[in-house]
Amino acid sequence: MKVILNKKEIIIFKGATVSEMVLAYSERSHKMLTKDKLCVFDRFGNLTENDGPVYEGQMFFLKRKE
Repeated sequence: MKVILNKKEIIIFKGATVSEMVLAYSERSHKMLTKDKLCVFDRFGNLTENDGPVYEGQMFFLKRKE
C-alpha cells in the first residue's frame, strides 16, 4: 500500500504500524523515533502512536520533539 511521509511516497505492507512506516522511510529517523526524539503527526496535526495502524493513502509528518 502507498502512504505519504514528509511529502515522500512510501510503499509498505498492509497492516504496517507507524514505526514500521518510519523505518521504511529512514533508519536514522526510526532510531530517533524509538529514542523519543521524533514524533509522527497525521495530516490533521494529531499525534500518532508508534504502534498505531497505517492505512492506504494516509499522510504523515515527522517533527522533532520539543
